[in-house]
Amino acid sequence: MKKNLITFLLTIIAISANAQCKYCNTYEDFIADRWQKLDTIYCDSHSKMRQIWWGGNDYKLTTGDKATNKILKKKAFAVMRGDTLYVNCRNLRYENTCFGNGYTKAMRIGQRSLLFVNKIIGSEASSDVMRSQFLFGVIGSMITASEQMEQQVCYVISFGANNNGEISIRLIDDRLVEQMITDAHHYDLYDEFYAERDPEKRLLAKHVIPILEKAGLFSQYLKKQH
Repeated sequence: MKKNLITFLLTIIAISANAQCKYCNTYEDFIADRWQKLDTIYCDSHSKMRQIWWGGNDYKLTTGDKATNKILKKKAFAVMRGDTLYVNCRNLRYENTCFGNGYTKAMRIGQRSLLFVNKIIGSEASSDVMRSQFLFGVIGSMITASEQMEQQVCYVISFGANNNGEISIRLIDDRLVEQMITDAHHYDLYDEFYAERDPEKRLLAKHVIPILEKAGLFSQYLKKQH
């Protein structure tokens, strides 16, 4: 399982030396392969842990041109830099909760969806973070951040924006994993998925991703292209 996860993460972070840069404005443009080309995209991350941590959304993408930078920050849906895909978190919503600004790395899954890894968000998650910071100050904040890196979950984008420009996303939970396994006709993976009896641990990216990879969901799009 660890080997499969490492292989997947290495695939995600691979960037060509002569990286082709482009962006698209909407989910629909992404599905239709309608991109706007760019000469250069600079990628900056505020987190020093980014070298070993895939999840999160603190990637800042710039071009050196103010007008284009504004598009990437506020309007663009996704950016492709070489072999690495980034999705803009600005308009993503899970249960009416947002991740905030910044880009996150993502991966095409199935025919019409994008998977990305991030922290658990929502009212309950927010209150836990605030409680830790209030009780322990800076040390509590560092502990909380470390725990978040170990407690990453998977989300999926399968639809475009609503009239307000917001994109509803889904947490990959038991029900959605079952649906994906069934659609891929890999019923043999049910037992492996539910071998983890703790429902919270079962949602973690480090458990979910190897299951979806074995179901062939990350290679479906590539097969379609060929």
